[in-house]
Amino acid sequence: MPQSVLVTGCSSGIGLTIATHLAARGVPVIATVRNESDAARLAEIDGVDALICDVTDDAQVARLREAIDARGDGLWGIVHNAGIAHLGHLTATSLDELKAVFEVNVFGVHRVTNALVDLILASRGRIVTISSLSGTLSSPHLGAYSMSKHALEAYTDALAMQLAPLGVHVCAVAPGNFASAIVRSAVGRFAPPEEASEGIKALFAPGADTSRSEYPGPEPVAVACHAALFDEKPLERYLVVPIAEEADVTLRQAAHEWARLDASTPYGWSRERIVATVAAGIGGAAADDGRL
Repeated sequence: MPQSVLVTGCSSGIGLTIATHLAARGVPVIATVRNESDAARLAEIDGVDALICDVTDDAQVARLREAIDARGDGLWGIVHNAGIAHLGHLTATSLDELKAVFEVNVFGVHRVTNALVDLILASRGRIVTISSLSGTLSSPHLGAYSMSKHALEAYTDALAMQLAPLGVHVCAVAPGNFASAIVRSAVGRFAPPEEASEGIKALFAPGADTSRSEYPGPEPVAVACHAALFDEKPLERYLVVPIAEEADVTLRQAAHEWARLDASTPYGWSRERIVATVAAGIGGAAADDGRL
C-alpha cells in the first residue's frame, strides 16, 4: 500500500478538491477538518480518512500524530492547506485579528510540520505549502493575509534548504483566484472592518454573496499538488492561475521587487547577468525561447 498524504483544511474549496483528487488516484489521504459533520461528509469519499484537527491547537495536533501512528503505514507527504483570510486595512486591524491569521497560516503550518517531520524524513517524502498570489502581492485590504503568506514563502524556502540534504523536497503551490470558501470564512470569523471600501463592506452585509462562484473550480491546484508530491523532479514553486492576467501581475511584482533592490545599490546587475541568471534558474529556457 502506498504511504499516506496528509491534507489540512479539507472542509471545502481547495482542500476538499486536493483530497478528492489524490484519493481518486489511489493515494491514501488523511484529511483534517474542524468538526464532526465535515468529518462524516469527507469520510464518505473512498480513500479519505477524515480526522478532526484544528492546526492552532497543540493537543489536537498531538492526537493527529497518534492517529497517523496508529494507521501504521507511515506518511509520504503533507499538504499544508489550512488557512484563513482577513479583510480590512492594517491600521484598523487589531493585534488579536492579526494573531488569529498568523496562528492558522504560519504557526499552524509550523506546528503540524514539527509534529510529523520525522515521519516525512523516514519516507524521504514531500512537504507542500499552499501559498497564494498574496505571497508575492500585497493590497490595502488584504494586508494581514499577505503578511502571513509572505511569511509562509520564507518558511517554505528555509525548510526546503534544511531538508533537501536529507532527501525531502519542500515546495509551495501559489493559487490565484479559484472558487473557495475563504471569503465566507473571513466574513464569518471577523467583525466588519472599520476602514474599508464599499465593496469590502458589502461582503459583510446580510445575504451577501461570498461564494466566489464567479471563479473556476480549483482542480488545477490539486493537479499541481499531485505533481509536487509525486513527480520525479518537482518544482520549487507552482504558480497556478486561471487567467494570464493573474500570472502577469504576479510576475511583474516579482520583477519590481528585484528592480527596486537593484536600483538601491551600487552593485546592481547588468542585463546580461539578469538573463544568464534567469536562464540558469529555469534550465536555459529563457535564453532559448526569446522571453528575455
